[in-house]
Amino acid sequence: MNLKSEKSYLVAKYLLLNRATSQTEISQNTQVAVGYVNEVVHYLSDLDIVRIDYGETRLVDYARLLDKISLDRSFKRLIKETIRLPASNIAKTEDMVSSYCKENNIRHAFTGFSGLRRYYEYHINYPMVHVYVQNHKGLNNLEKGEGITPVIILKTDRPDIMSESVTVNNLTVCGKIQVIIDLYSSGIGRDAAIKSYRDLIWKTGTY
Repeated sequence: MNLKSEKSYLVAKYLLLNRATSQTEISQNTQVAVGYVNEVVHYLSDLDIVRIDYGETRLVDYARLLDKISLDRSFKRLIKETIRLPASNIAKTEDMVSSYCKENNIRHAFTGFSGLRRYYEYHINYPMVHVYVQNHKGLNNLEKGEGITPVIILKTDRPDIMSESVTVNNLTVCGKIQVIIDLYSSGIGRDAAIKSYRDLIWKTGTY
């Protein structure tokens, strides 16, 4: 089974956010048919990622689930282009992209370290900006330059990326779990993804 498909991905995301749940609950909250939820859950059970016990479905290996998602949903294939702007630092680069998208009604959502900084204090940052853009060609008229921070434009491969985005400190960012998935899948943010997941979700999850 491939967790890249829209329905299986929704189930995987729900499990990451709710470590102790039930197949009925997953179905009700993701709008995925309970029969398909059952298939996904049993597949993950065979991989020792979840445990099924007396009607309860419990996530037991979140790192392995993140790894499975990253293998099935290639982050590199989401990259549409990389650009540089006339900006001297990460914050100014983010602001340029954000302002341009808002002025031109371009749906977008920052992810990776740009997203993580809005949810979690992590002291190691990589000098790059990742952003999902609904129509990357809409950025053609954005002023380009030779700034030190590359902007990686990502293809929006599923509707929940935009529908679950939130505004934090005037920046539109992906939902918390999407940011963590993208950090892990990018390869450069795996330590940050694991640490932030443990602190933001695992420790506060339903037992």
